[in-house]
Amino acid sequence: MKMKKQDIIAHYESYSVWLESLKELGQEIWLKPVSAGKWSVAAVVAHLLFWDRYSLNERFPFFKEGAVLANYPDFQSVNDAAGKYAEKHTQLEIIEELLSARRQFLRMLEGMSEEKLDTAFNIGRHALTVRDYFADFTDHDIHHKKQIMQAAGISV
Repeated sequence: MKMKKQDIIAHYESYSVWLESLKELGQEIWLKPVSAGKWSVAAVVAHLLFWDRYSLNERFPFFKEGAVLANYPDFQSVNDAAGKYAEKHTQLEIIEELLSARRQFLRMLEGMSEEKLDTAFNIGRHALTVRDYFADFTDHDIHHKKQIMQAAGISV
């Protein structure tokens, strides 16, 4: 079932409330790996920030009917950069930057019609719509939220 505009907006609003709550995490949990051998909570949140920035700068401005956009950059290099960023910035800075990106998403979504969400384009050879793009990223958000909640010892 395809997500409606209001479903996407509701996701970003509720996820932002949850992100705000991460400001209350102690440093022990903020720096804790989400599971053995995995990124820290800080690196996961920075990872979300880096992909949001990528979407804002390299994707959203180019969503036009029939557009063919470049493939995604090397995931590992983006993720490594996010991990380094998490080591150099505070919990509050990273969360605030991510919340700012999410506010930009919300403003953009609020100005979009349902029809605009059905704009079709390609990323490399992968055909999708703006709606599909948002749905993929909401799934990505949910995946990382579960990881962070587990690391914090909070049932999902």
